[in-house]
Amino acid sequence: MILIRKLLFIITINAVVFFIQEWLTIADDNWQLDDSAELSDTEEIELGKRVNEYIRHQFYLRNDPELNKTLNDITQRLTAVSERKTLPFTCDIIQSYSINAFSAPGGHIYVTEGLLKFAETEDEVAGIIGHEVAHASLRHASKLYREFMGILSQRNKGTDSTAILLLFNCHLEEFEQEADATGVLYAHKAGFNPDGLPDFLERHLNLLIQNGVLGFLRFGSITTISSRIDHLRKHISSLMIKE
Repeated sequence: MILIRKLLFIITINAVVFFIQEWLTIADDNWQLDDSAELSDTEEIELGKRVNEYIRHQFYLRNDPELNKTLNDITQRLTAVSERKTLPFTCDIIQSYSINAFSAPGGHIYVTEGLLKFAETEDEVAGIIGHEVAHASLRHASKLYREFMGILSQRNKGTDSTAILLLFNCHLEEFEQEADATGVLYAHKAGFNPDGLPDFLERHLNLLIQNGVLGFLRFGSITTISSRIDHLRKHISSLMIKE
């Protein structure tokens, strides 16, 4: 039951948020981040290694050399046009029927088998991966860590997990919009069709409506998904006009 609850939490909330919270349980006395304003690249990579170890203990990863190579080739094309080319970006496949993708600090990207089966084109997959690369390039994990440590410093004054969740949810929509805009820019620069991401989201939205799924999912409520699609279409149009 505990594993199922963790899986559902990862599916519904940006995984970067979840794993920074989980750091409290996987860190030990031999490895602690300092209390600086933001994570350095070295610290972020080290945290990412810990998170990746946690993922591999909690979930089954698919080992398909050909498919893994295809995904990592797409990932490298996207990171080559990003602002953080020095991060050791990788893309792994989680054995899950859910339609989901998420990232962890240090350049770790995970996509589910359900997402890969649902995607119809390479451009759609590139749009999803570009979105996750953008989270790393925009240092969203570092920004969350900075505020997270601020909350932890208030623990003795009565701060509880509710305050942490409110912080994460507060940033979720902001970070998703930033990653959308930056991710489609990366896809465009890397030679993919930037419409891949909104096309994917639109079909996903139709699936949710068809199945009557109205809860808070990985890509948000139906209203939030519609807003993301509209914002993406406008942003992509502006990219085309600038050329």
